[in-house]
Amino acid sequence: MRPRRLREGWTAPFGVLVLLAVAVAGLGCSTSTPPSAGFWYEDGAFALPDEITARLGGPLQSDEVLAIKKVSTAELERAFSGLRITVSDRRDAYWRVGVVPILPNPGTLPTAGQSLSLGVLGGSGWLGFRTLALIAIEGAPPGTSRQGVIEAIGRGIGRAAAHEFAHQILGRGLPEDHADPNSYEYFTSDRQAQFYGDLRWNSAWPLLQKKLGPAR
Repeated sequence: MRPRRLREGWTAPFGVLVLLAVAVAGLGCSTSTPPSAGFWYEDGAFALPDEITARLGGPLQSDEVLAIKKVSTAELERAFSGLRITVSDRRDAYWRVGVVPILPNPGTLPTAGQSLSLGVLGGSGWLGFRTLALIAIEGAPPGTSRQGVIEAIGRGIGRAAAHEFAHQILGRGLPEDHADPNSYEYFTSDRQAQFYGDLRWNSAWPLLQKKLGPAR
């Protein structure tokens, strides 16, 4: 059931919008108001099938749901710390990532996330909660407590969101990494570091700095 080394975060800009983006590149980041990144959980996002619930050791409790939301948002904010961008739960933000039980267009194989880059019109993306939760559960080091797994789920989701936002912000310019599993740019969430390690930006960081500018 677990996805193996699946490529994350596709971008599919429309032809006309690409030409527009080239003509007025960076327009969305040039105003006095920092561009916004909207991140939220859809209703029903935390619903897990019985087989995943059993592996977790029981249904998610309300306090655990709140913990996942808190940890994921904190991880997302940390990923873009120092850059001129604001993170909120607004669904009309310039760039947007929503968390759903499974992706709306999963393709032939399940993936953890997908994004559509719209150039100067921003971008939109989704994360599949079930896929990310399952990877966190199966990848837990021996002896990890339930609380540790819950926190890891939130951590992994926040980091997956950072990856999807990078796709939207940089479009085809995002240098996906196939060598360093400790990077945000790594091509898949299917690795232990995503949930239980420390991640860092590599080659995408100077591109994000150039695109967004420093926080004020």
